[in-house]
Amino acid sequence: MNMNTLIVIVIFVLLLWSISYLLQNYLLQNYLLQIETTNIIKKILFLDIDDTLLRSDNIFVYFKEFSSSEEIKLSPNDYKTFANLYNKNHFDFRDFDNPYLIRNSIINSVPLTHNFEFIRNHIVNGWDLGILTARGEENEIKKIIGIWLEQHLGIPFNLDYTHIHAVGDIHNKYPGETYSIKKLNVLIWYWNNSEYERIKLMDDSKQTIDEITSYLPHQFEYYHVTN
Repeated sequence: MNMNTLIVIVIFVLLLWSISYLLQNYLLQNYLLQIETTNIIKKILFLDIDDTLLRSDNIFVYFKEFSSSEEIKLSPNDYKTFANLYNKNHFDFRDFDNPYLIRNSIINSVPLTHNFEFIRNHIVNGWDLGILTARGEENEIKKIIGIWLEQHLGIPFNLDYTHIHAVGDIHNKYPGETYSIKKLNVLIWYWNNSEYERIKLMDDSKQTIDEITSYLPHQFEYYHVTN
């Protein structure tokens, strides 16, 4: 066997070995990816809107201490204080049933950017996003909130419109005595009916956080926003 033939044989053997190595590596990586994909835990982070994602100065709750009293305009943040002192008969939420006001209150809001890093960290770690707000006009929120988040979060995210819930919607009745219980009932529905194994709520309302943490059959995860 001359030298040229030997060189050809060596090159051929090395080529076969390289192809075999690359094929085995490809099959191994594909197998590991399939295992990883199969074992992915589905997670969803629900976001409140007012005083969690944004602060809006052009939408109000209207309050009367007595039927004869003068009406007082409360911001969503101010409403939290009054809500602990008076029952719902003292409040008028007409702004939150107005699609024009709902849209403009989001478009012209002040984004609470100091809360966004928490959201971004969850997105990077594979969490889907949802919206769970006490506002009304769910269809209007579905049209605008994803666009607003794209403008302000700055990274891609997964927000399906079916995961946007406005429990104060007068057209789509959510069960529950209060907004907090309505939100809890949405989370319970996801726990019982969805593919999500981890369900977390990001909300500024202590009443809502207390409601979901007191639900004993399941300990929902939460992040209480304090602005």
